[in-house]
Amino acid sequence: MPNNNNLQSEKNNHSKKNKKKFQKNNIWAIKITIITLFLSLIFSFVTEIAASRTNLIISMLLLVLLIVINIAFDGVAVAATACELPPLLAMSAKKVPGSKIAVKLVQNAEKVSNICADVIGDICGIVSGAYAITIIVGLVRQNPYGYLYNIIFSSVIAALTVGGKAFIKKIAIKNSKEMILFASRVIGIFYKPKDRVNNK
Repeated sequence: MPNNNNLQSEKNNHSKKNKKKFQKNNIWAIKITIITLFLSLIFSFVTEIAASRTNLIISMLLLVLLIVINIAFDGVAVAATACELPPLLAMSAKKVPGSKIAVKLVQNAEKVSNICADVIGDICGIVSGAYAITIIVGLVRQNPYGYLYNIIFSSVIAALTVGGKAFIKKIAIKNSKEMILFASRVIGIFYKPKDRVNNK
């Protein structure tokens, strides 16, 4: 009889843990959806204003910036999931600059990957595509072969984005610790962690 009670207790505990995990995942999904909505609005608003009020060279530079941001954040996402925690914990114990934030990033690699690759990356991809169309429309408004510009320009953007991501992923896997530390030091300019690092 005690064995049955123990089994039932373990099942109940397991069920409670799964329920809490499910609820936590749902809350995160809602939060990330709201964050994505607001970031998309901001990115779209800024690029729309920029496209309508700036010259062609500045518009092209902004488009390149969006592509670079997309690629860079994808690299951080890969580095966060590929990086091993023990070396960062050792560096944190020695108070190496950026190491505390780096530990937090790796401990929350799933969320970091979600934010960097899915939120920032996808937003930049969508906005850069829309921005490219706005630039093309301005270029080919009077040109009867405008559709060719559209096809070529869109293909170049897609190739640069995909090729850049493939390139940065290889670097991120081989140099995950260095990339995470660099990202952490950049974050450290705006955010200073005060709480102690969880060494678990």
